[in-house]
Amino acid sequence: MNIFYQLIGFGALIAMGLSYWQNDKRTILLWQVVANLIFAIHYTLLHACSGALCSFFQIVVLLLFLLQEKFNWSKLVTAIPIVAVFLLIAVVTYETPVTVLPIVASLAALLPFFQSRRRVIQVAGIASGLSWLVYVIAVRSYSGMVTESVLTIITAASLLKKETRKP
Repeated sequence: MNIFYQLIGFGALIAMGLSYWQNDKRTILLWQVVANLIFAIHYTLLHACSGALCSFFQIVVLLLFLLQEKFNWSKLVTAIPIVAVFLLIAVVTYETPVTVLPIVASLAALLPFFQSRRRVIQVAGIASGLSWLVYVIAVRSYSGMVTESVLTIITAASLLKKETRKP
């Protein structure tokens, strides 16, 4: 059965990859919702509870920020309950320090919603990616390992490329 679980994870990887090829924000977010739903199923099958709950809740986060833009809610008002729920997930699913890593990753991934500086967003992406990478190695999610390795390397290369251009 583990091979089937891993194939589901690779389906999530494909959906996430497709999200980066979309032209408009709504379609990008839709594909990311699909990817998070598939990853949530994948982590549930692997008995990786904190990863599954974070992936499920990430769907809500994506939808909330989409609504926040549509209705022009305060970003802080939107973020406070999101942070509270992630902290609740940390408390409920805590087994070892590794089980907290998806929460750390998810909280770091919120930073782009409050920050427009590219460098800060990239550093947050690297921190998020590395946190997820350690977690997926621990829960043996091969698709997660591929996803986080590729995204973290691309983000780090982009950050380094920008840094080497400056005098």
